[in-house]
Amino acid sequence: MHKSPLALTDLIRDDDFITWVRRPTPELHLYWARYLEKFPDQKETILQARGYVNLIAEDTGRDLPTLARSQKIWKNVNDIMNSENSKN
Repeated sequence: MHKSPLALTDLIRDDDFITWVRRPTPELHLYWARYLEKFPDQKETILQARGYVNLIAEDTGRDLPTLARSQKIWKNVNDIMNSENSKN
């Protein structure tokens, strides 16, 4: 647990915070809930940081699949469609 409240800029650079915002786990949810219990005045800063993390992820395409992942996904879709068409 952090010993002092984090600044907005620290939060948007914190990997655990980013993961909690973008892909939360029960453990991270508990950690940040406890953080807010310890530092209740940080609620507005947390909300602002969450907004920035989401905005940065959308602007940078951070959560978008890579070209290789996209191609693999489309190959799987095509394989399934071709398999279903050959059954008909």
